[in-house]
Amino acid sequence: MKSILITQKLKQYCLFVFFPIIFFYPAQSQTAHLPNHWKFKLGDNIEWASPAFDDSGWDNMQTGASWSTKELKDNVYAWYRVKIVIPSSMKSAVENGKEMKLCLGKIDDVDQTFFNGKLIGQTGSLPPDYKTKWDVEREYIISGNEIQWDKENLIAVRVFSLDNGGIGMYQGPYSIGPVQWTDYISVRHSISETGNNGFITKIQFTNNSNNAFVGTVNYSIKDKLGKEVYSEKKQVEMKPEKGAETDITFQDYKPGNADIFKVSFGIAESGSSDTINNEQVYLANKNIEIKVAAEPKVVIEDKIKDVYTSIPFQNQILQGYLGERSSQNLEERLLKVDENGIMSGYLQRPGSHPWIGEHVGKYLEAACNVWKNTHDPRLKKQMDRMMYELVNAQLKDGYLGTYSPEDYWTSWDVWSHKYNLYGLLAYYTTTGYQPALDACKRMGDLLCTTFGNKSGQRDIILSGEHVGMAATSVLDPMVELYKYTGQKKYLDFCYYILEAWEQKNGPKIISSLLETGQVNKVANGKAYEMLSNLLGLANLYRVTGDPKLLKPVLIAWQDIVSNRLYITGTTSSFEHFQGDNVLPAADTDHIGEGCVTVTWIQLNQRLLAITGDLKYMEQIEKSIYNQLFGAENPESGCVSYYTPLMGKKPYSCGISCCTSSVPRGIALIPYSTIGNVNNIPTLMLFGPAIYKENITTADKKDINLSVKIESSFPETGSETITLNPSQTCLFTFALRVPSWSSSFIAEVNGKEYPGTANQYLEIKRVWKSGDKIKVSFKIPGQVLNGGKSYPGQIAFQRGPQVLAFDSSLNPDLPKEFSLGAKEKLLAEEPEAANCTGLLPKVWIGKQVYIVRFPDSKKEETNEKLLLVPFADAGQTGGDVKVWLPLNENK
Repeated sequence: MKSILITQKLKQYCLFVFFPIIFFYPAQSQTAHLPNHWKFKLGDNIEWASPAFDDSGWDNMQTGASWSTKELKDNVYAWYRVKIVIPSSMKSAVENGKEMKLCLGKIDDVDQTFFNGKLIGQTGSLPPDYKTKWDVEREYIISGNEIQWDKENLIAVRVFSLDNGGIGMYQGPYSIGPVQWTDYISVRHSISETGNNGFITKIQFTNNSNNAFVGTVNYSIKDKLGKEVYSEKKQVEMKPEKGAETDITFQDYKPGNADIFKVSFGIAESGSSDTINNEQVYLANKNIEIKVAAEPKVVIEDKIKDVYTSIPFQNQILQGYLGERSSQNLEERLLKVDENGIMSGYLQRPGSHPWIGEHVGKYLEAACNVWKNTHDPRLKKQMDRMMYELVNAQLKDGYLGTYSPEDYWTSWDVWSHKYNLYGLLAYYTTTGYQPALDACKRMGDLLCTTFGNKSGQRDIILSGEHVGMAATSVLDPMVELYKYTGQKKYLDFCYYILEAWEQKNGPKIISSLLETGQVNKVANGKAYEMLSNLLGLANLYRVTGDPKLLKPVLIAWQDIVSNRLYITGTTSSFEHFQGDNVLPAADTDHIGEGCVTVTWIQLNQRLLAITGDLKYMEQIEKSIYNQLFGAENPESGCVSYYTPLMGKKPYSCGISCCTSSVPRGIALIPYSTIGNVNNIPTLMLFGPAIYKENITTADKKDINLSVKIESSFPETGSETITLNPSQTCLFTFALRVPSWSSSFIAEVNGKEYPGTANQYLEIKRVWKSGDKIKVSFKIPGQVLNGGKSYPGQIAFQRGPQVLAFDSSLNPDLPKEFSLGAKEKLLAEEPEAANCTGLLPKVWIGKQVYIVRFPDSKKEETNEKLLLVPFADAGQTGGDVKVWLPLNENK
């Protein structure tokens, strides 16, 4: 094992590599950063804490990154080890009773940390009294007499995780140094609004020891161009008394016409080199408004023209079930988003969590789509504000992440840039605001400069989680950036990513899919990241026309649908693709990660656009009506990170990747409602709505077409579609005939047009304003088999909706029930019950169905279950069960 020599230097940060010794020079204090790579081994042996143990055969593991394993399913142990040399020049810093502090950041879930073989600390509890502390900073104290000065010292960390998901030493800082004043003086600051966009900064100090403190605070305000517009210097003194507090307030600053600033301060102890430096982006004008310009056009057209294109979002008014859910997404989720929470990592770096940076980009993409559809002024003001803060948080070199400089391009840093590209490109295409695109170009330029195969460039595979798939998923927005700028370097970067996939250390996405045909055999099988890469690969196919790029995407899609898809339209357990038809669905199985569901919908939307094949629309509908809506509580707007088919839905309104992703998915629904298939206006999703579109008629006339749909779908299978063309003319209007429907008939002026399941029904005729299409179809029920994971159990499905048992609506669930011929008929046509008295008053949703089954000792069907759509189930806290016990012998 290499040993690390820690030395001191106050004005610069350098790293010199001389094998086998690494010299490290910390900056601004005597605290030194630990190396990024440690020795690592799965398994557990307490002898691995000993300095005498030979770990030369262990693997190397980067800290600041989580990892997962397929070797073990649960109760995972692993060890990290690193040796450092601490110079005797630091000895004076720990004399007179002072100590050294070891910082190991956050560790998932539980750790025991050893220094030279001695246990110096533990966070969390190991089995059998397991208690996770995955989100707690590890700080351990080392006394001076435990250090071997000028010799090797061993740090060994024993890690335990309850499952095999993302675990380990996933977030820094990683450092060692003498205990300083910053360890016993707590510092907090606040910026308060005053009149005329003015603001006051207040810094509060708390003494957590009996040591005195005397220091200086240097305060500065700079405008968005970096020019200092105000500065002030103040002294601070703390009594040598634990619990003592004092505060400093700086002058009320009046900004005039300026709207955004960088507010910074530095605190230094008299006679000490240890300092605190803080910089925060502050938006003084909270009512900033960005004017909407003309919609930008792409510079590079796709070589593969879309077969299906949706009509503009602004030309759609969704009503009924889809409209209600979309409205609730706006009112209960987007307008109530924690602005300060999701912006915090950009306003004040570093962020509180490795992937705190992804949320604002996800929000902006969702908000832009919803605003295009609704033009809600409250949402516009909110998204203007957050976009403006984000753009002005970008550094001069283009960096727009939430990490400290020493941690740039580790863990989830590229991932955050990916979502900022998505969000700012969405804002640009929605409003035409040029600075949003300029910020994307600066990010793109930085990525092109930082990563590649040239001398001095980084390997992108080593800069992200899950065999690099998190970082390389930036492929998709980089394709979009190429389309909107025409700059070939961005396309070249996309091809670099494909090359990186096939490196020795890469995920080999294309070659593995071509060889095995199985997504669970690709890299580590991580679903969200892999689907994100496939989404980018499909986009690259569109812009280049290279058929080799589409083939692996189609292979992956078919494998998921055939072997890894839940009946509710999601995939993955513990965030990974599992074996063939292994589909555990309990709340302990961590199934249906919201991010996976949304990315699966996006992939199907992209393939629908490329091919027009209705099998992709079938998957979109299934996911929307079940897993997507089921993941967002319609009453509170809270989101389930995982949405089980069996157990309680764990709704939370806190910040997580899924509380940011699921609203994006709901905001994408207008992509799949109505559009043009080979230039034929085509209705894709049923339900009441009003649509407007410009179409070209059979004789090449350009006309306006208004479509009004009256319907109570999904409750009933009938629709009245009123077409109002701006002039009487010949054209074709088409309807998607769902795969689940039967007896599908469209009638126009007494003429019937029968439809075939999973095909388009085209009606070509001369249409005049007010012509009506009366559509009727049956919505049959289906009895689904539990398969490998739930043998001997069944589920009910009605149309696109999976039905579920909710314990809050039923007194009890029988241990088993039989299903005879008569009862199968009842199951195929569940009784639509009058919801009055059957659903709680606070319940959102109108659908409830009765399934009757016979008493085991009697013939009559006097027992019943109340079932509701899975998407509605669990909203009041009841246990949800999709798979129900069935005694097949009876």
